[in-house]
Amino acid sequence: MTEYSRPEWLSRYQDFKSLCSDVCGEFIRFYLTTGCDQISYTHSQNTDGLPSYSCRLTADDGAVLLLALDDWRNRMEDVPGLVRTWLGEHSALKGCKPSKSHYQGDGYWFEKWQLANPW
Repeated sequence: MTEYSRPEWLSRYQDFKSLCSDVCGEFIRFYLTTGCDQISYTHSQNTDGLPSYSCRLTADDGAVLLLALDDWRNRMEDVPGLVRTWLGEHSALKGCKPSKSHYQGDGYWFEKWQLANPW
């Protein structure tokens, strides 16, 4: 009986899916909580021209955060904080209005939204 060894291509793909999950997850929580549409998200599987296994956030102010798997694979735990910080630095929440939904929102982004939009 031989021991199974997961191929590197599969490990790499699974790590890419984790990277996308971290980046897109924070982006979705940000958008649904604040209604801020100044940021867009994409990844290399649906956008030509991006490096393989990468995610990109683009802000209306022209800033781009490109996260390539090869640069982040050994420090994936840093990705959510980096994305959260970048989103905060490249968005203006004043005047943003979240859509009505059953989603209660992310506490961090709700607080930031409230600070920018006092009652």
